[in-house]
Amino acid sequence: VLSRDGKLVAYASDRATQKNLDIWIHPLTAGSQPIRLTTHEADETSPDLSPDGGLIAYRSERDGGGIYLIPIFGGEERLLVRGGSFPRFSPDGRSIAYCIGCSILVPSRIYIVPVSGGTPQEMAADVPWAAFPVFADDGIHIFFLGSSAPNDFRSLELWVSPVAGGKSVRSGAI
Repeated sequence: VLSRDGKLVAYASDRATQKNLDIWIHPLTAGSQPIRLTTHEADETSPDLSPDGGLIAYRSERDGGGIYLIPIFGGEERLLVRGGSFPRFSPDGRSIAYCIGCSILVPSRIYIVPVSGGTPQEMAADVPWAAFPVFADDGIHIFFLGSSAPNDFRSLELWVSPVAGGKSVRSGAI
């Protein structure tokens, strides 16, 4: 994922161990070297950079899996939520959207949780299967992939849901 200012890229790679994926950050300046941020033996994937460039959210498979936060150039990792996948920061950087399930073959739900922690809020409860949320630039809507049931490829569509709650709407984009 590319930082909003275009100066950094964060990614998952097994370049250090050839065994598991770790999160790396690479400044996009001449002569810069990538920096390995995570060193746990579990796979760590799906990084997202906060809008202010201060944090990276990512999925770790350690201890049953969850979403962790780490400062952009390394430091202490913090578990934000157990079981979550595909974290995405809100435009203001105060919240993270994520999914649980996140496979077309199993039930999947999307949630939002404050970066500071707290109780996750379920989003798009009116859509039977919902995954892969991304905040709209306005910060008041979430786009996500939804369908009428798990394993129903024919009904997959891009949906929009208000962050404050309310009815989800098919976008018609797929």
